[in-house]
Amino acid sequence: MTTSIRRMHLTGAFFANAASETNGMLEVSGGCWSSTTVPPGSTGFLTQLVLLADVGDDSVGQEYVVCVDANGPTGSRWTAALSTPFVVTEFLVFMITPQIMLPIEPAGGRHVYNVRIQGQHNQIDLPLQVNVASG
Repeated sequence: MTTSIRRMHLTGAFFANAASETNGMLEVSGGCWSSTTVPPGSTGFLTQLVLLADVGDDSVGQEYVVCVDANGPTGSRWTAALSTPFVVTEFLVFMITPQIMLPIEPAGGRHVYNVRIQGQHNQIDLPLQVNVASG
């Protein structure tokens, strides 16, 4: 008899203005961005990242590291622009980062953020059009 072990893996992710958990339910304000606007000269933007996950039988009590890589429109790359460890304390379907700053190219344009669990092959790509406000 073969035993199948299911480890946690990401199934989705999105940026939000604000996100929190109330009674095991996800509360989101301003979620699922396709674009954001930043002041002239900005090199980053603030957001919360909501991660959707399939938690396996052996995931509870395990530490994982969420990594976000960033790719700018002219070829700038920030590998592990964000790297944050967390421990799965219970069966869950979502996780929320604290407010984070992610890098951008100052001229804006289409950026792609790759969200992954360190050591796993699957990743979630989050394209984001970064607009620069007129000064």
